[in-house]
This record gives sequence, structure tokens and C-alpha cells, in this order.
Amino acid sequence: MVWKKGQKPEQYLFTITEEFVDDWKMLKARAKNNNQNISETLRNAVNSENEKIRKKRALILSPHTDDAELGCGGTIAKMVEEGWAVHIIYFSAVAERYPNLVEEAAQSSKIMGVTHEILDFYTRFFPRDRQEILQALYDHSRTIQYDVVFTPTTTDIHQDHGVVTEEAKRAFRNCTLLGYELPWNNLSVSLNCFIPLKERHVKKKILALDCYDSQKHNPYFNEKFFRSVVKMRGIQLASDFAEGFETIKVRLDQII
Repeated sequence: MVWKKGQKPEQYLFTITEEFVDDWKMLKARAKNNNQNISETLRNAVNSENEKIRKKRALILSPHTDDAELGCGGTIAKMVEEGWAVHIIYFSAVAERYPNLVEEAAQSSKIMGVTHEILDFYTRFFPRDRQEILQALYDHSRTIQYDVVFTPTTTDIHQDHGVVTEEAKRAFRNCTLLGYELPWNNLSVSLNCFIPLKERHVKKKILALDCYDSQKHNPYFNEKFFRSVVKMRGIQLASDFAEGFETIKVRLDQII
């Protein structure tokens, strides 16, 4: 590190971030204890602080376990690979019908490298519980600041999915909101945002979905179909693979 002409280390420290000014004595003591030059200790402190600032956070809203992986599993894999902190909220595990879903979701989340939580809303009764769902989302939005939130598209015809997306628009007013597609639930959809993927991201998505043994009876739940969707979206983007999203809301200062 080279000090600006005419500036002492203390002055340069102040020009980087005021937060470090009060820590100057602590930094000098750390440099002495570690046998380091003060400039090296300062550089490490600044890099550490910048790393915190650059950390991006994404939230995936999954009305039911497996919706997140189905709609944007490849994107999740890519974000985690690039250092994003990704959290999934599953609103219902349909425990009364599929007692193994909680464990399957946990296995999938582990493979994806994300954190997750499972709420206890009753499947197909989300419209009845709309206010409670909004409160849960609002409370979560007050706890953690996200750069982007993924939710089902606004044209998803499943009643539970529609409620989650409508309440997400109310709860997350200060970040980008993207809608992921679930083709069997979309009679029409406007996808105007695409995220390119590589084969390794698609494989991670398929590996995560393979955890859901209880859902493999569904006609769309097979690798050939999963690959056909990401291949089609990739062709639209002139990429090998991609996942498409509806841009419900975009906050540009989080992108540029």
C-alpha cells in the first residue's frame, strides 16, 4: 500500500472509511502483535470490510417444498457459486400427505448450499391465511436486507403461489423482485429477464430435485423435462442454458 502524497497513515485511514478512525489504536496493536507492517494490517482490515459490503443476499420464496428448486434451482446454484448468501423459505411441507418432505427439503438445501426454513401454513388454504403470510414476510424483511427476492410469477394460477407473490410485493418494497416460472401453472407468462447457466448449474439443480422422492409421481418431475426448459430458455438468450424470470420490480442501484 502506498500512502497518498502528503498524507500520514491516519489520514489515509480516514479517507477510506470513518468507521476505522476509532479503531486506529486497535489496528496498531494488532500489527505489533502479528509482527506486521501497519499498512499490511490496514489493508487486511479494509479488505475484510469491503468483503462484507460486497456480500449479496438472495431470498427464494417457495410456497411448497420443491417449488424453489423447480423454478430457479440453476440460478440458486450459480449464485451460491459466486458467493451469494441464499436463503429459502418453504411455506408448507404438505406434511399431512408427504411426511418425508421436510427431510427431502433439508437434503436438497444441503446440496444447493443454502440455508432454509419451513413454515407451517396449510396447503391450498393460503388465501385464508393471507394476513399471516404477509406478517411472516414482513417480519423477515425487517430482519435481513436482501438484494433480490425470487417468487412465483404473477400469472401463476395456483392459489397458494398467487398469495405468496402478492404479499411479497407488499413486504419487500426495497429490493429487486423476480418471478420464476413453473410451466404447468402458467397458462401465459411474460419472461423478460434471463440468467445464463452452465452444465454444472443444471446438474446441481437436477441433483437437488432428485432428493424429492415423494414428488416423482408428477408427470413433469423428470430430468428430461427439466433440461428441456433450461435448454429452451438458453436458446432465447443465445446461451447453453438459462432460467427465465418475470421482472416484477427491479431496483437498479443494486445492479449498477
